Amino acid sequence: MSIISGTALDPVLYFKAGTLPVAQGSSFDLSVGHIYDSAGKEINGPFVLKPGAMVQVASAEVFNLPQDVTGHVTYKTGLTREGIWALTVGIVDPGWDGPIATTLLNFSRVDHMIHTGMPFLRVTLFQHGAVLTPRRAPPLDQYLREVQGLAAAHFPSTFLDSENIASKAADTVMEKMRNVGLAWFGATAILFAAIQVMAPPLSRAFDGLFPPASVTEMTAKLAALQARIDGLEAATASTRAAAAPAAQTAVVPEDSEVPASSAAPATGQ
Repeated sequence: MSIISGTALDPVLYFKAGTLPVAQGSSFDLSVGHIYDSAGKEINGPFVLKPGAMVQVASAEVFNLPQDVTGHVTYKTGLTREGIWALTVGIVDPGWDGPIATTLLNFSRVDHMIHTGMPFLRVTLFQHGAVLTPRRAPPLDQYLREVQGLAAAHFPSTFLDSENIASKAADTVMEKMRNVGLAWFGATAILFAAIQVMAPPLSRAFDGLFPPASVTEMTAKLAALQARIDGLEAATASTRAAAAPAAQTAVVPEDSEVPASSAAPATGQ
């Protein structure tokens, strides 16, 4: 397999008359020929592609590939730099004799003008051994109707249809919250009913375990015990008070001096 380039890249050999693209050294630029909005309506004039929006387009060029040539379709890098991305690109099979279509997505933050004649894809051709069963395109009108029908039936106006997804997610969350709330409400009602039914028997059972006479007896014993503790604390306090004065009695030291008036009188000579 070899790439077709240079003087061999003659559009007359690979495209139908009246739709011939301009060669770019080793590839052809493909231009917008038909525009279909999300309602499937064909747009005859320029189409404003809003940020996040999508639109279906078909090429103005109609292929007429021989059985020994395959096309490889890629993005236009200039459009990609401006925020316009072609979602479906790939292979054009040998024998294909129709246009190609794709979805353009504006992933930039500004509006972008889409119009007929605007280059949007590029195709590189490769020559190889002839295939036994070439792939033919449906008639041009039928192919364009199919593209139009896909635009109306399968593609949202915005990428991933974020508004619809958010709405469905909110509905799902609310439905789950309602289901959980109903479940908790039911469980609470059952628990409340069980308490109402079981409260009287449980009350009677506890009354049997702790009869009033037993409770009164236990209360009296606790009061007597508290009185004994109070008496012991009072006796202890009295003993400590009586012992305190004895500890404070004075003692005269053995080496204290005797006053001069008490001394024996002197003996005369």
